[in-house]
Amino acid sequence: MRRLFAILGVLAVGAALVVAGRGSGAADHLESALVMRDGRTDINDVYAFPGTQPGTAALIMTVNPGAGSISGTSFRPGADYEFLVDSNGNASTDVRFRVRFGQVGVDGEQAMQVFRGSTRIGVGRTGSGITLTGGGRAKADLFDDPFFFDLQAFRDQVKGAGGSRTFCDGTPVNFFNGLNVSAIVLQVPIASLGDPEVGVWARTRFGHTTFDRMGRPAIATVLIPDGLEDPFNTTHPSQDRKQWQEDVETSLLALSGLDASPYSAAEATGIAEFLLPDILTVDLGAPAAFPNGRALADDVIDPELSIVTGGFFGGSAVLTSDCVANDSAFVSRFPYLAPANP
Repeated sequence: MRRLFAILGVLAVGAALVVAGRGSGAADHLESALVMRDGRTDINDVYAFPGTQPGTAALIMTVNPGAGSISGTSFRPGADYEFLVDSNGNASTDVRFRVRFGQVGVDGEQAMQVFRGSTRIGVGRTGSGITLTGGGRAKADLFDDPFFFDLQAFRDQVKGAGGSRTFCDGTPVNFFNGLNVSAIVLQVPIASLGDPEVGVWARTRFGHTTFDRMGRPAIATVLIPDGLEDPFNTTHPSQDRKQWQEDVETSLLALSGLDASPYSAAEATGIAEFLLPDILTVDLGAPAAFPNGRALADDVIDPELSIVTGGFFGGSAVLTSDCVANDSAFVSRFPYLAPANP
């Protein structure tokens, strides 16, 4: 049933990244009022997959959508960038990795500290790899945005933006080709997570304020009603079903009804119960293939288009592909992401 999680990635692209000159939408870019004020705290995407070094896990979060053009390229000094790990399936935090940055120097770099719980396990600077106590590495830097999708076709064909572009019509266009993001990459021993089968989500906080949180792509951007993204982001995942399941079901019914044959109420309930809580699940003892975690090159869009437009439970999908392939030249070792675009 984990393939139910595949619904999420496509939903994200429909409502975020409202910026001048580039249109709107992305995996989870600028989806709420708080993060629209500060791209440094906006979590765009979260990835979790086995590292190429045996016995390790790679955890990645990207922030600063359109870094260097519509967002800056630095991390917010004093903010906490957290990877939260649930190792026993109760939607609570069992392991926390926290990264904090200092002020931007004249060279554009920032001091960087990495913590596991309250213990500092690494110190260094952005742009350089950091060795972590107990094993592992960390790096924070500017990279190519790994997300890929024909955003304009989604806006026109699915969201009714008024344009004429449709999926797979002519030459598919990856909206994110050439865009950069700021990213935090951790490679840590699987043993430090408590179990090979874990749930992972990311969170950005400053003081007592939570700016963003994300597990799987899309929950806040499309499944949650407009204007309620900030309250959703401050909800703990363990409360997601109680507070947000009805909204998720309503969104699924609407999106699956593009061909006037939506999911039944029971089907929407069944899917929503697997989508929530908003935690990315991964078995690190198996190859990464979304929805078992999320690797950088995973094309989450095609199966998600099928599911979100009615293709699950034996239904007929309105859309099955955006015909866009990955354009990033990922590397096979830490830090995995492709270098930033000029």
